[in-house]
Amino acid sequence: MAEEKNMSKSLERVVAETAMLAGETMLIAGAEISRVEDTMNRILDYSKCDSHTAFVLATGITLTLDSDEGLITMSKRVPERTTNINRIYLVNNVSRALSSGKTDIYTAYKEIKRIKDVRQFRGVLYGLSFVGVALFFTMMLGGDFTDCVVAGVGGLAMAVTQWVLVPFGFNSFFLNMISTFAMTLTAIGFQRFLLPGINLDLVIIGGIMPIVPGVIFTTAMRDTLNGDYTAGVSRGLETGVVAFAVAVGVALAYVIL
Repeated sequence: MAEEKNMSKSLERVVAETAMLAGETMLIAGAEISRVEDTMNRILDYSKCDSHTAFVLATGITLTLDSDEGLITMSKRVPERTTNINRIYLVNNVSRALSSGKTDIYTAYKEIKRIKDVRQFRGVLYGLSFVGVALFFTMMLGGDFTDCVVAGVGGLAMAVTQWVLVPFGFNSFFLNMISTFAMTLTAIGFQRFLLPGINLDLVIIGGIMPIVPGVIFTTAMRDTLNGDYTAGVSRGLETGVVAFAVAVGVALAYVIL
């Protein structure tokens, strides 16, 4: 049904919708602004129109395409953000296949739609990633076997907390703060009541690693160096907010116990 609907539209309209979908997918996945604009422009080039523009900010996209049927203008707000480098890579591949003539615009649209809709990790596997990251970072920092086990349990507490809270629509600040609080409370509880010999500092540092905004900070620096100062400042502030939420969550746990 969707394919028949696309086939009934003009080529320029389908190109514009494909470029917008690609830009939205990459922006949600955490791509830097210059990469999003480059991918969108590669797709817009498929229309062979003399004039087209893709303008991307950290939370929105606007594109224009001067087609035979008139000026096509699209604008979309993109408030959702995450980090998914694999999704960025896949959309990039589609745009380059389109540029090189290895695929057509209708196939590209369907492929990008599939990439956007598919969740790479689900349920238990996503939760286990918190456990693994916390455990192995504690090991890298010099923690012993007991420290690593407690960090893994703290990571599990963080994953369960996020799984419980996400359906309630908490914003990212409170979600990160409460999940960090749960992880730290678990670690302190183990030290106070079960394993007094663990290195609490290493356990907590390893435990917060699943939500430390390292990739966001790197993207903010890349945006700034590329001259996209608005996006760079915006993502820099996002990094600060996440770091502050983590700090508040750890501090609250120490205050309570």
